[in-house]
Amino acid sequence: MSSQQLNVNSTITLNDGTKMPLIGLGTWRSEPQLVIEAIKTAIRSGYRHLDCAELYGNEKEIGQALQEIFKEGAVKREDLWITSKLWNTHKRAQHVRPALEKTLKDLQINYLDQYLIHWPISFQFQTIELDDYKNIVPKDENSGMVKLDFVPLRETWKEMEKLVEDGLVKSIGVSNFSVTDVMNLLAEDIKIKPSVNQIEINPYFPNTRLIETLKKKEFGGIISVAYCPLGHGGETSPLHDNIVKEIAQKYNKSPAQIIIRWGLQRGYVILPKSTTESRIKENINVYDFNLSDEDVKQITDLGKVRRRAVDPIGAWGGVTVFED
Repeated sequence: MSSQQLNVNSTITLNDGTKMPLIGLGTWRSEPQLVIEAIKTAIRSGYRHLDCAELYGNEKEIGQALQEIFKEGAVKREDLWITSKLWNTHKRAQHVRPALEKTLKDLQINYLDQYLIHWPISFQFQTIELDDYKNIVPKDENSGMVKLDFVPLRETWKEMEKLVEDGLVKSIGVSNFSVTDVMNLLAEDIKIKPSVNQIEINPYFPNTRLIETLKKKEFGGIISVAYCPLGHGGETSPLHDNIVKEIAQKYNKSPAQIIIRWGLQRGYVILPKSTTESRIKENINVYDFNLSDEDVKQITDLGKVRRRAVDPIGAWGGVTVFED
């Protein structure tokens, strides 16, 4: 489907045959008391894709919102695409399924459309419950460095494949993986190739090489999914970039709508995050215009000086994850 033909119901077909809606509501750092209304507003506004994670600490509230919207009759479970992610402390074979079961219980659903390995790094197991920061990022008291656990990627992935076989998950993928990380996974004796790689993509960090490399046939046609598509808030966000604002004025759209449309025309899935009703509605209202090739290039060129918005190196006691 060409970008000119996109509409609110448009999906992209993944390498496992599943169809993923192009725009999803991100829920990272969405406060539990606000995310309930955000989920309901999003679904009523046409969103059919929700991006969750056990790390985010709000899956119980999302589950409450889902039950309320199901009772309302706005949608059925099968109308939605729901993604969640396996946290770093749950990579050992014996912890993968219990972690998923906890997510399903909290979300009050009986399957996920997609389950991702959240990061290509493993921490020592603490507990299935991520109710305390010391259980999320366990650190050595003396060095302050995160307690790593060197879990073979194959061990985790084999358990993910079993979740698909058992009907608990429809699609499996990865998040924050580099080309090398993906190659290491594909080199293993695996049955199912990752369907997506969820990564940071925005005008200040367009990640073009990673996007284009992974969708090649040799990598199995892995689709990229953009988190932080609008960058972080504040004056350093691309939302405040003069070029983005000029293009927004040209099309009589908001800077956020311009950036989201830019992403759609570059061919990946986008996860704008908001708990504000007006912004949730605005962020999906991007199907009545097309950016010119020149404008797409102008926005992409903003990333020539790469500025990553998300890097956990500080929170993880100096552990480096990214290769760039």
